[in-house]
Amino acid sequence: MSLSPGDPGSASALGGALRTQAGRLADLVIELEAAATRMVRTGSADPSGRERDLATRAATQLDRVGGLLQSWTTTAVESAAGLRSLEPALARSDLVVDGQLVVERSGPSRVEPARRLAERERLQELLNRVTAVRSRELARLRRELEVSHRSLAALSDRARSGG
Repeated sequence: MSLSPGDPGSASALGGALRTQAGRLADLVIELEAAATRMVRTGSADPSGRERDLATRAATQLDRVGGLLQSWTTTAVESAAGLRSLEPALARSDLVVDGQLVVERSGPSRVEPARRLAERERLQELLNRVTAVRSRELARLRRELEVSHRSLAALSDRARSGG
């Protein structure tokens, strides 16, 4: 029984890798700032301002996306746990989850029909709560990733154009 395919561990690992790379970019910005400060003290112009700005913005987006993926992992794990918590009641009532619906298990059942129907309705409501949280978080993740994608694409264009 699963709400959807996917590997929360991989999403978390990717989020962690993105955040690590964001940290490395931030360290590079600090090194560039130190070099720029030394150059300015000697009377030279600061040639790295644009690069520092691009690296800072890229690091910010990578950290943001990494955090979003790690947050999604938490939601996915909590949703899976919520679904697992329904399993004993589903089994007692000869019910199963099919996608996002609680349905009767195929074949004959020893559970009294009225009790089975009541339990199906109760479990469907609980499943709806689990799937609603997951759906809201997935929609938020999608929106936020689209924003980051646009920001990173603009940074890439700016970097290539020299502007």
